[in-house]
Amino acid sequence: MKFSYYPGCSLKGSAQELDESFRSVCEKIGVSLSEIPDWTCCGASSAHMVDAFLEAALPARDLMTAERIGNDVVAPCAGCHVRMKAASKRIMEEKELRDRFPFKGQIKIMSGMDMLHLTELRSRIKDRMVKPLEGLRVVPYYGCLAVRPVEVVEPEDPENPVQMDHLLEAIGAEVLSWPYKTDCCGGSLALTRTDLVLKLSRKILDMALLVKADAIVTLCPMCQANLDTRQADISRETGKVYQVPILYLTELMGLAFNDSRASQWFDKHMVSPESVLAGKGFMKAF
Repeated sequence: MKFSYYPGCSLKGSAQELDESFRSVCEKIGVSLSEIPDWTCCGASSAHMVDAFLEAALPARDLMTAERIGNDVVAPCAGCHVRMKAASKRIMEEKELRDRFPFKGQIKIMSGMDMLHLTELRSRIKDRMVKPLEGLRVVPYYGCLAVRPVEVVEPEDPENPVQMDHLLEAIGAEVLSWPYKTDCCGGSLALTRTDLVLKLSRKILDMALLVKADAIVTLCPMCQANLDTRQADISRETGKVYQVPILYLTELMGLAFNDSRASQWFDKHMVSPESVLAGKGFMKAF
């Protein structure tokens, strides 16, 4: 199974552990990823708010390259996936854009979660798992962009998505029921409205603690960054200590595959998950 791979800016910078763990998981389950040659920024998260032409033009270049190669595209970053899907939709619907960008829409644009949830790959994940994460209590956090805008992402269920639930169950984790699967963490307001990010992120963290989750699991770099990096600020503001690990789905999958590089990914987190994972017997205590 082959895909053109669009890492996007975050996976080459602040979310390197997502890039590394995603590539590792794909290697373990027999998925070949070919990074789109000379890819450029898709415009997330500001281009669509600033310039309607750039909103389509930036992803169009990469989409046309991928279409020439001929493989479907997988974009693990939720923001990149939305921007590429939105550009594809606009090009298909607007003649002026089609004349400028000869993208024919002959390839699929998939999120990392949707790709991993393919029936054949879920079967491989179960078959090739080495260390089931039994006893690890997790809450899946999809965030906004995994299911919205609905007309662009076209999720099976925008209010109660289950793909990540299924994948976490496939690696043996205990998936807890909670009401904040798709609530907003503040997204790209981290600098302009930090107060809102702290308020929204605290609400999500508090609910995870209420249901006694060991960790929050996501595939969105922006969500991971907000929930991981803001816990110290929230602790200072509230006087309550927050130490909730915020893990990428593919990091846990790598752990279940007994990938020796997992500890290197965890080192990049502000809130280290190692004590929780060691306490559950999935890592050596340091």
